[in-house]
Amino acid sequence: MLVLTVDDVRRVEQDANESSISYLQLMENAGSYCARVIRKTFENTNRRNVLIVCGKGKNGGDGFVIARKLLEYGYNITVMITAGLPKDEDSSEMLSRIRASGVPIVYFDEKNERNDYFQNAQIIVDCIFGIGFKGVADSVSEKVFNRINSSSATVISVDVPSGLYGDSGEIGGAHVKADLTVAVTCLKPVHVLKPACTFCGQVVTATIGIPDACYEVATSPLFSCNSEDIKKLFPKRKPNSHKGTYGTVLFIGGSYEMPGAAYMATTAAVNSGAGIVKAAFPDIAYPALSAKTVEQVLVPLPGNENGRISRKALPRIAKELSTCSAVVIGCGMGVDSDTEEVVRFVIENSPVPVILDADGINTVKDNIDILDRAKSTVILTPHPGEMARLEKCTVGEIQSNRSAAVKSFVNAHNCVLVLKGAATLVGETGNDSIYINTTGNPGLATGGSGDVLAGLLGSFCAQGLSPFEAAVAGAFLHGETGDFVSEKYSMMGNTPSRLLENLPFTLKKYE
Repeated sequence: MLVLTVDDVRRVEQDANESSISYLQLMENAGSYCARVIRKTFENTNRRNVLIVCGKGKNGGDGFVIARKLLEYGYNITVMITAGLPKDEDSSEMLSRIRASGVPIVYFDEKNERNDYFQNAQIIVDCIFGIGFKGVADSVSEKVFNRINSSSATVISVDVPSGLYGDSGEIGGAHVKADLTVAVTCLKPVHVLKPACTFCGQVVTATIGIPDACYEVATSPLFSCNSEDIKKLFPKRKPNSHKGTYGTVLFIGGSYEMPGAAYMATTAAVNSGAGIVKAAFPDIAYPALSAKTVEQVLVPLPGNENGRISRKALPRIAKELSTCSAVVIGCGMGVDSDTEEVVRFVIENSPVPVILDADGINTVKDNIDILDRAKSTVILTPHPGEMARLEKCTVGEIQSNRSAAVKSFVNAHNCVLVLKGAATLVGETGNDSIYINTTGNPGLATGGSGDVLAGLLGSFCAQGLSPFEAAVAGAFLHGETGDFVSEKYSMMGNTPSRLLENLPFTLKKYE
């Protein structure tokens, strides 16, 4: 599903206007589509009283078209104008057309707030701001929003619930809470980013006749996936398959201080279908790991004085690299000169995809150009703090424009990047599109959750998905399992152990 920023939507529509279809026709198409959605939604009900609340911009123009079309369908229509007459020529033309059709037009009265219109409406269509909203709602707009939200009517927002920012998941102030949002042209970030997306209700996309070629002017295309998209990534398992069919994941990490990271990452790989999972870790952690692991093949390695993997382990690591299908390195590994040498060796010598997580990322922060010497694709999985260390900037700078940070990094380094956080982003070198993940919740914000994700990425790479596909599928299923666990238990009880326990239930519908 295509997701475009507000600026990109404007570029696309401008290109359409200049090449093939006028703004006036686009407005007519958008309003007509929305009217059809409303008609279909309520065709089996007795709801016929519709209040269409319009602002003075092009979103209001869409509302005027909706009013005319719903009148033709036999609905009882009232148009309410909240901030004066429209300023643009196209919206003014659409207003003149509904005047000619006899649609009742009223103006919001700040003193009495026109309570009767809101109370009598069974359907309220929000066409106040759309994608053009910025800043904070003024006092009049806030009163309108409150009247809409306190009504008993079903609320339908056109493009974006008024008061929300099209490019953000943040909540800036007062806003409309929609039951249904009709996204014009395509999805915007607000439709998929939390918490704002929760106020959009059900989201449907209105195709308004823009030729595919016009979308080529978009500079920062995003996309999201649903369950059906993810299911297509996994081939059906054949009856005559065996453990070798589904690959070998080599995990390199863990330490005396953090043996649990090795357990969680490798168990995630086991529980998500990898054929063979090997855990390579410092031998001092053997008692802790051997007591918990059953399905994994244990590969104890020489450790150093810090209880971490020693560079003396490189010959054994080289041997394991020659027989695996994917490598996960860094979880619970710790950072010192030995682990830096181990990570460098793996990146430069692994013939299969490398998932670089946690301390694996921290070991290369001052030598990031090592990615250019990688023998195979490297998937990095930083959280915002690790990303800031890689880019030598602040966390605030990363978070202020996450998609730009991803795009800049993958353009500079040959890799796949998974920028974790609320709405995890995935980008890859040579691909202009960035995946924006829509699953997950704050319950995943706990130590060990990232280890589970790293194990999923290793498992999916080993099973034959491309590194980018594995990253997209891993982020989606990790978040979906987190949603399942939070619903079953609680967000506060959303532990990595419960993620591992419930992962097979999430995966069942993808077979």
